Amino acid sequence: MHEAERGDTVRRIARDGDPDRALAALFVPREPRADLLALIAFNVELARIAEQVSEPELGAIRLQWWREAVERAGEGEATGHPVPDALGATLRRRKLSRERIGAMIDARAFDLAARIMPDGAALEAYLHHTAGSLLALSAECLGAGGPSLDRAAAPASLAYGLTGLMRALPVHAGRGRVDLPADALRRHGTSPEDILAGKVTEGLFAVLSELRDQARAALGEARRQVATLDRRARAAFLPLGLVEPYLAALAKGRDPLREIADINPLFRLWRLASWH
Repeated sequence: MHEAERGDTVRRIARDGDPDRALAALFVPREPRADLLALIAFNVELARIAEQVSEPELGAIRLQWWREAVERAGEGEATGHPVPDALGATLRRRKLSRERIGAMIDARAFDLAARIMPDGAALEAYLHHTAGSLLALSAECLGAGGPSLDRAAAPASLAYGLTGLMRALPVHAGRGRVDLPADALRRHGTSPEDILAGKVTEGLFAVLSELRDQARAALGEARRQVATLDRRARAAFLPLGLVEPYLAALAKGRDPLREIADINPLFRLWRLASWH
């Protein structure tokens, strides 16, 4: 596959699978934009694995394929798949953290096997290695690194990740997966089983309210930490600009198991263009 064709394919995968992050990538400097889109497409492909396999073992085989493909592509070997090939070029060009790349792959084992989030600590770790790693790697493409990046990525992963999981609740529940922490659900008199049965309870609303508050608090801390980064690197955190409007939309939802909270597309574009 020629480089131009590969780039078009990667952009399409990123745009179709994660339109918010792909749109935010348009507001970063042109030169590293393809690198961010390669990371987004990589995350999309990992997230799709659980949807594409019928058995956890088959998913584990695919995750291992991605580990090996990314390693080979990182050394300059063509894999024949546009996403790892594009990501390999990014890894070589930007000297990205291989540990974070590996963590993104490993974290997706949860999607295949557990499917019920046991508690808040497990959820925070999952978001740290998925949403957080993606944000941190994007910032690495823009020159960020060190403890200041870690301090920004940690709360950012909670703010963006919690918001995304609450929005995806109807989709995930329909596939037999519950990302809300089971201990919090039971504390409020409901359970993952109630969610999978489609029961909208007062306990579910209470848990979602708690998670929205947690996401707002994390967003405030993320903004403080992102402000300490170099101006160029801050652009990697532009997706955080959508957290507040999505949280507002989530708060208005009447049926969190059947309605996906959304915002006006033009407002989304304006928000990303103007967020600081």
